[in-house]
Amino acid sequence: MYLKNEAARLITINHLVGDKETSYPILPGENPAVEVPDAVAKIDFVKALLKSGDLRRVGADELEGEEDEGGDDVLIQLRDEAAELGIEVNARWGEKRLREEIAKAQPVV
Repeated sequence: MYLKNEAARLITINHLVGDKETSYPILPGENPAVEVPDAVAKIDFVKALLKSGDLRRVGADELEGEEDEGGDDVLIQLRDEAAELGIEVNARWGEKRLREEIAKAQPVV
């Protein structure tokens, strides 16, 4: 499983396997997703971060895009469009939330 940090701070996940503790630092911003064991998803701390949007799971298709593009052009475009409409954009918002907020801000015809 791959996780991406959508928060504005470093997130470190500590995971105990047997008697060995492993730390997974997940950097914010345009940094690459971090591969973690699937068992990490069962940790309450990780569940809470996923629910709040501070962490998000990254699919294989997005991982390929990270390597190719080096950034998410769609999100950048949507953030710019939202800003033009006067929407205060939260850095944790994904494409779906940005599209919803833009739709709400569009004038009714």
